[in-house]
Amino acid sequence: MAFRRIGKALLPVASGVLTALALPGFGAGPLVFVALVPWFWTLEDGRGFRNGVLFGATLFALDFRWVLTLFRFTPLVVVGYILLVAYLAVPVGVIGILLSRARRRGPWVFLGVSVVAWTLLEFLRGLGPLGIGFSALHLGLYRIPSLVQLAAYAGPLAITACLVAANVGVYYLVRTRRAQFGLVAAAALVVLAAPGLVPMAPDVAPAERVAVAASTVSQEAKLNSRNLSALTERYLALGEEAISTDPDLLVFPESFLPAYILQAPRVFDRFAELARRGETSILFGTGDWRDGGIYNSAVLLDSTGAVLGVYDMLRPVPFGEYVPARRVWEALGLGRLASSFLPMDLSFGKTVQALAGIGTPICFESTFSSGSRRLVLRGATLLVTVTNDAWFARSSELPTHFAFGVFRAVENRRWFVQAANGGISGIVAPDGRIVRTTSEEGVLVGDVHRRTDLTPYTRVGDLPVVVLLGAVAGSLLFVRRRRPAAQSEGE
Repeated sequence: MAFRRIGKALLPVASGVLTALALPGFGAGPLVFVALVPWFWTLEDGRGFRNGVLFGATLFALDFRWVLTLFRFTPLVVVGYILLVAYLAVPVGVIGILLSRARRRGPWVFLGVSVVAWTLLEFLRGLGPLGIGFSALHLGLYRIPSLVQLAAYAGPLAITACLVAANVGVYYLVRTRRAQFGLVAAAALVVLAAPGLVPMAPDVAPAERVAVAASTVSQEAKLNSRNLSALTERYLALGEEAISTDPDLLVFPESFLPAYILQAPRVFDRFAELARRGETSILFGTGDWRDGGIYNSAVLLDSTGAVLGVYDMLRPVPFGEYVPARRVWEALGLGRLASSFLPMDLSFGKTVQALAGIGTPICFESTFSSGSRRLVLRGATLLVTVTNDAWFARSSELPTHFAFGVFRAVENRRWFVQAANGGISGIVAPDGRIVRTTSEEGVLVGDVHRRTDLTPYTRVGDLPVVVLLGAVAGSLLFVRRRRPAAQSEGE
């Protein structure tokens, strides 16, 4: 009996492991169609909160293991990692309670509650100053373009909803051996696959050549201002190699030099001269000291070396680039602790703007749908992310971060380019095909096309899906009031 109890307690852990394996950090994507099934099985014993927390803690501990690479900068990251896992796991425990109760009301109520609860959880998890987009179920499909086209119509939340429905169908199929539940899983797969059969509007604009100066500079070296001269020469050498390919646009990574380039004339002039000699536009990331604040910026130079535009990061990384509610920390007497790991907050950008038609979500911003969507609505015909992933030292964060670019491309039907230091640089087509990638230092070259069409998702965002989920939730509450509490399993 004790062995059986232990075995059942391990089922939510197994679900957490399977879900983590399905996500980009491990890359076993197809597991996402069955990963929740062991957790659903444990909901029969009524211990929804415990089993939900076990599932969530396992999933997030594995999927966010890359956070621990920051230990080399401060041991406080271990405490932060534990708090992050707990912060994310407790809401899964709450969902476990809801699902455990819904299961007693029959499979169809359980199906509805599961889809609504998990999908809304992913939506809510991305909101607010502590919002985070990692560990979303849809990321497991980033290497299967034929199954992510739904994002162009209803966004990534709709993909997650279908995946949850497929898991519920598989769970009841195995448990009851009734074909109707197999049809539920099959229907979810059809909804995912059907948009892929709709022809995408072709590229009509002429091809533009993009060259990415991908680099592998360690974060320790990049933070040391004494390396400015050597790193400048290193990147200029990459730039020389890039302009030999005759690009229309040359892209360097986020904050790639330990300098405020716009306030460092000698450095700026070198890259302006590179633009002139190559007769190409140059996009690069840099810190920008302005109006008493520091901004994380993307700067576009035209082919004459003049600054064509500057985009400031609108959504900095919480506890990485700013401390949320710093004044509250100070009021509680914890200001010194906050300053010990982040002495000064990054300033927030104030304007959503494309730079000559280029939308530039910086680093963390590409992990959210909303930022790229707003840039496209403001005229972006191409999406380019500059990022510095050297913080995470070739960890599982790298493929996870790049995977978001696949969805930003499909959601908005835009070519997507990522220029990374210490990460994955690459080009993604508007249908989600990964055209080119590299994680090595060098120049990555490819052709892209500007596009002006707007997808249904770009136009309206997540609102229709959230409203639909709310309507389903309301109908389930109505059913609960009208139907008797007892239902047979197959009813």
